[in-house]
Order: sequence, then structure tokens, then C-alpha cells
Amino acid sequence: MLAVTTSAPATEVSVCTDLGAFSIELFDEQAPAHAANFLRYVEHGFYSGTVFHRVVGGGIVQGGGYDRELHRRATFEPVQNESRNGMSNERGTVAAARSDDPHSATSQFFINLADNPALDGTHDDFGYTVFGRVVSGMEIVDRIGALPTGSAGPLAAEVPEPLVALSSMAVIDRAALAALPEASRAEEIQREISDAAALNDPGRTLEWVRHYRAICAPPDSYVLLIEANAALAKHDVRRAQAALDDYFAITDAAHPTYRSAETLSRNLVPAMPPVVETLFAHCDLPEKPAIPNGNLGSLEDMVEGQAAVRDYMGASEMYLDCLSEVIDRRDLSDAEHASAVRRHNEAVALMEELAESFNRQVRIFKAREP
Repeated sequence: MLAVTTSAPATEVSVCTDLGAFSIELFDEQAPAHAANFLRYVEHGFYSGTVFHRVVGGGIVQGGGYDRELHRRATFEPVQNESRNGMSNERGTVAAARSDDPHSATSQFFINLADNPALDGTHDDFGYTVFGRVVSGMEIVDRIGALPTGSAGPLAAEVPEPLVALSSMAVIDRAALAALPEASRAEEIQREISDAAALNDPGRTLEWVRHYRAICAPPDSYVLLIEANAALAKHDVRRAQAALDDYFAITDAAHPTYRSAETLSRNLVPAMPPVVETLFAHCDLPEKPAIPNGNLGSLEDMVEGQAAVRDYMGASEMYLDCLSEVIDRRDLSDAEHASAVRRHNEAVALMEELAESFNRQVRIFKAREP
């Protein structure tokens, strides 16, 4: 009697972009290290808010390393090259981007718009590791590949205009999704997310959030805040930070959950140890000016206060630029990067609070006028 063997179904990842969705099937067996590396970034929410920053016309579309402002994101350690796995850089395949060092691949990937055999590994030389292929939505990739390009931010050329961002990536569980009514799938998943959060079950909460992202449902402030809290409960600070970044990108300060999100963001990273503080020693935090009292101050007091606030805002912008340079460094540890981001967010919050406090006193002062 012949034994029948079956291989496990390949991992499939949904990729949600500004132009539409496509999905990637991973070569789990042929490129295990690269497939696992890619999934690590997916599961940490790393790719949310990143952009396709490089297009070589008719050649490749590359992404996974920069955000919408073209700031580079800190990555995990690189993986060993697997380009001699027999997989070729054919049209529609997904490969790991790297530097001249063949073992330097981290988060960045590219999708081949055409057959590119020159990128394959050979017996004598390492190439670019193919670890997956686009199995649906290749027309979306082609649309990105057809965009005009130029220079932008720190990148000298080949940046598409406009930038196309990824709203999220998630592993697809087709069996779980098929069990839900298609017409109300997003609403059903949102209900499951809320129920799991109410039961204080972070594992199940994040599982349903994954389904929500897998169907490329529109970003939702409530879902993102729930995700951030659940990720923090699972000690996944990176994912919590990524969810909060998405939250603040789409949520107005008047939203009922906004203050809760601000509190969570401030408490996300523990106090910085002295060794981390040295990273910011050259960044000068300006002294917060005194705000004039609108009930008692004169017009001259209000004008002087306005000038002081304006000077503070200008100095704070320089401080933020300095912090951004620290954040963009590639040699930071996870803790150092998270601390730099926290310091940046705290400075922005101080600027917003100061502006609102001064405007409040201006309104009080104007109300005194006859």
C-alpha cells in the first residue's frame, strides 16, 4: 500500500496598500530563514506605515525600510543568505533586499516586475534570496511599478511619486475567514476583538486583530488602541508602538480614546537608563516659557508671551530634528530606538500642550476686551 504524504499549506500574507491589496505566498521550505524573518516583521506590525521607496522601471518594486517621511526604521539582526535554494527571481517573486554584504538582509524586500535571472545565486556567487511570490493582486504591484520616480528625502533617485504606503500586513487564515459571513465580515471580527478584550484575553484579541488586518479592513481607532494594549500585555513593545503610531496617524485629539492612547504611549517605554541618555546629550531641549495669565496680563504681557512661545516652538523643532537623526541611526538597539521615539513623542506632546495653554489664555484675554 502506497503511503500518501502531504505538505503543509504555504504561509500566505495579505499586503494592504494605498492602491489596493495583494497577497504573498511564502516559500517556507525553500527559504526557511528568510520566510521566518519576514514573518517576524509582519507579526510585530513593523510594515504598517512603511512605503515602497524604490522603483526600477520594468525591474523591481522595493519597500519595507522607510516610513512616509522616509525615515529609516530600526530592524532586527540580519539573516544568512539563502539565494542558492534553486528559486529564481522571476516575475512576481519576492526577494530580500540587501547591501553588498550577501548576509545583510533585514526588513526590506523587493518584488520582481520581470524575470531577473541576473539576481539569482550561483555556485560561485551569492544572489538575492527569493522567499515568496505574489499569488493575487499583481496588478497592484504593476501600478506601483509604473509610477514616475525621482529623488526625495535622503534617497537620491528611484523614489516613486506619489509614495505608496502599506497600511498593514497579516498572515491569512482562510479557514477562519471562510467561517464568517462575507457581507459582514469586518463587523463580526470587530465584535470578536471587543469581546476578547473585554475578557482580558490578549492572545485571542491579537488573533482576531490579525484577521481584521488580513482582510484589509479600514484602520479603526478603537481596534488599534485595543491592539496596542493587548500587545503590551504580551510584552510586545514593538507591536504596541506600531499600533499606537497607526492610531495617532488617523485619530483626532477629540476622539474619546485619545487621552487613554496618550497615557499608554507615555508609559510604553520604561525610564531611560543613563547609558541611553547619552544618545541625546547633544540635543538641546529648550526651556518651557512661562504662559501669561489672560485674566490679569496686559496686552504687552500677551505680546511678549506670544514671542516667547514662538521662540520655544522654533527651538523645539530643532530639538526634534536632532532626535530624528538619532532615531534614524541603524546601530541602535531596540531599547535605544524605543527610547529615542519616546523622547520625540514627549517633545511633540509638550509643544501641543504649550500651544493649547497659550491659546486658552489668549481667548480669556480677548473675552476681557470691551
